[in-house]
Parts: sequence; C-alpha cells; structure tokens
Amino acid sequence: MIINDSKVKINLELGGVLHEMLSFEMVDRMLSPFKNQEILPKQMISIPNCYAYFSSDNENNCFVCKIYKTSFGTDIWIMLMKDEKEGYALYQNPESLEYEIAWYHSKLEEPLAPDEEKKLITCYVPE
Repeated sequence: MIINDSKVKINLELGGVLHEMLSFEMVDRMLSPFKNQEILPKQMISIPNCYAYFSSDNENNCFVCKIYKTSFGTDIWIMLMKDEKEGYALYQNPESLEYEIAWYHSKLEEPLAPDEEKKLITCYVPE
C-alpha cells in the first residue's frame, strides 16, 4: 500500500512539541538531521522523543519515529512504526520525486499483492 500526501497529513511530536497537519515532505525535512547518523544496511534506529499520528485519526494511534537504512544503495527512510514489526516507510519516490508512505512489515522480503497485504495490516490506515 503506497499513499501520497495529497490528502493525508501527519501530526508529529518532537521533543515534546506538537507540529500538526504536516505534509510528508515537511516531516522528512524536520527529521532529516537524524539521517546523518552512522547506520548499517537494514538497521533501524529510534529518534528520541519522536512520535507521529495521522491527522485524520481521531484515536491518535501512535507511531514511533525511526530511521532505517535500506539493504541496497544509500537510501535512508523515516519509519513510522506501530511496533517492532509493522508501520510505514516515508521516502521520496525516485521516479516522481513525490513523498510517499508505504506499508512496511519487517518479516517481508518482497512486496505482496494488494489484497494479500490488506490481510496482514493491523495498524491504522490513513484515509
């Protein structure tokens, strides 16, 4: 599941300060200083005191913010993790240059068909 930010916004709590209705690009800009850490491929590092909620979520399902280095290349993603296994990856699409989020599960090695993916999703899905 890939979602662009044309309708979906994120509330980000960073260091005790709440920033509301942020675009995916704004979240990436705010958290980009954390991408400068030394990080190994497939390593995920927590961003201290950083939590995200989808603005459309009335229940404020909390996602912990982390940094993740992909196993190939130099890409570093911002992760919004529900738990240690599931969440969303925020990244800039290299073809369109648009910011997107994609559902992420740590146990998957390859993308699933959309109907199979929907069966596994247990975290909040933004509308």
